[in-house]
Amino acid sequence: MVKRYNSIIILTSLFIGLIHGVVISLSFYIFFSWILVGFWLMFTIKIIKNTKRYREFNSPHNTFFFVVLPLFFGIFYIMWGSLSGLFTTEETIYISWWGILFGLPYIFYGLIKLFQCFNKYNVIYFGTKSIKARIVAFFISFIIILTIIIFWVFIYFDLILFILLIITFIINVYSIAGRSQTLPNLTRDYVSRRSSRIENLTNPQLARPSSQTRTTSRTSTSRIYRTTPTARSQTTRVSSKVSTRTINTSKTKPRSVKIKNISMYKPKAAILSSDDFKCIFCFQLPKLPQDNGRGIILCPKCRYPAHADEFRDWLRSSNLCSRCNAPIPSSFQRNPKILSVKNYLIVYKDFLQRRKNSN
Repeated sequence: MVKRYNSIIILTSLFIGLIHGVVISLSFYIFFSWILVGFWLMFTIKIIKNTKRYREFNSPHNTFFFVVLPLFFGIFYIMWGSLSGLFTTEETIYISWWGILFGLPYIFYGLIKLFQCFNKYNVIYFGTKSIKARIVAFFISFIIILTIIIFWVFIYFDLILFILLIITFIINVYSIAGRSQTLPNLTRDYVSRRSSRIENLTNPQLARPSSQTRTTSRTSTSRIYRTTPTARSQTTRVSSKVSTRTINTSKTKPRSVKIKNISMYKPKAAILSSDDFKCIFCFQLPKLPQDNGRGIILCPKCRYPAHADEFRDWLRSSNLCSRCNAPIPSSFQRNPKILSVKNYLIVYKDFLQRRKNSN
């Protein structure tokens, strides 16, 4: 359906460009401007579609498509305003209606994403590769400033680009002066708090007993107090044993994974590095004994690793992989395959050994 709409849009813009640009005006710039109008409509539809999809899964927009493309898309359309031949004015106000209509909306959108690179996102994903968001933001800012200066020197001064330059400079100064967002330290207290939150989510009946359980406990307690102290202590011991057995049986044990084919547990990447074996949330390599008992979960699509507690915590707000944005199957969410840290270190050591042998 989307391809059909794109074909209709590009054919329509091509037809209008031929009539207006070639037949009537005899201008290549007008012809190409109508082609750009078609591409602008297609890109806008793509932005709306992807935004709707990401919001459906409550996934962050920290990808190349959202962070980089819209900003430079808007800059290009503003620069083309001096050559378009459409929506032009004779007044020398250093601004074009073409740039206002087609470039300015994406300039605003791109500046918001640039600001979020400093204050919201930790990494930006370029396909399956991730780069620190602040590094991406500084690089984008440098390219913006360099592009605008070159455009001013060789073509003409544009008011919108001047405003963009000022706002970009302010965002960088504010972000450098302010405190950047940092990842939490993986202390034992932090891990225990996250584990208890996950335990409450996976076993809500343990955290919040039902009314029937409360009624039974009250009845049994009243009966205990009517008996002798000896009987009371014996009954308490029995009840504690029964409750312990009930809790142990109510916990669902996740599926454990045994290492058979090591290559099946390595991340999907053309060229692997040590960074590919880091947790996609805390960006730390699994270690022992620090991560003893935590476990590792691999994305079923890209096979990038994450600590089990952090992976389950992520599933509370999104059904997409934080690395590759692929939907995570509901069956995998209910019963994920958990690899022990010890076994995953075997996979990592195999990678190091192969890299050493290849060198």
